Amino acid sequence: MNAIPSQEVASHCLQAFTQLVPVSQAAFYRVDRHLQARDFQLQGMSDDMHLDYLDNYRQFDPLQPRNCLSSGLTVVPLGLAMSRQPPRDSRRYQHFLQRYGVVDVVEVLAQRAGQPQAAISLLRTAGQGAFTGDQLAQLNALQSLLQMAVANMQPCEDALLELTPKERQIALLLRQGASNKQLAQELAVGLPTIKTHLINLFRKTGVSSRTELVVSLFL
Repeated sequence: MNAIPSQEVASHCLQAFTQLVPVSQAAFYRVDRHLQARDFQLQGMSDDMHLDYLDNYRQFDPLQPRNCLSSGLTVVPLGLAMSRQPPRDSRRYQHFLQRYGVVDVVEVLAQRAGQPQAAISLLRTAGQGAFTGDQLAQLNALQSLLQMAVANMQPCEDALLELTPKERQIALLLRQGASNKQLAQELAVGLPTIKTHLINLFRKTGVSSRTELVVSLFL
């Protein structure tokens, strides 16, 4: 069976989960060998909120892959996860959620050989209320579908995982043959900024040209 691109898996899984269990925001992400969440695909979540999370609150998130793995569950409610970490960290994470009107979060994990491979984070606002017992049961049933989808997902190279979202965007455009001018237009930045991104990409991947970069990341 041919592997399925991760973006396609993410889109289908997000659509299925959010149609059956109403949420305000959702995110699909990969989990690397260091148990770090990578390659986020967002639904209904603003870039500002996501960047705020990554820059300021990620370390306080009780639903990080490592924490979810230690719970022994594949569907992990926020309340349970917060009870397993220091109260001060839970308060900081609650502050983040309150800033964006979120009252409840559930994480659904897919594992391979006992290790998380990908997950979906589901968030609800005050208008929707906390997840009910019936909804958690639905998510447990849906987890098996996520498990099957991730099993057929195209592996993602470690080198690509180490790139920032903007660097990955540039790398994908380079694979399509984009010039510096086209990159600048697509990202709405100046040519000097594009050159800086390319320098950083070359340094991270240990290459010295566009061709070598594409071969290193995608071939």
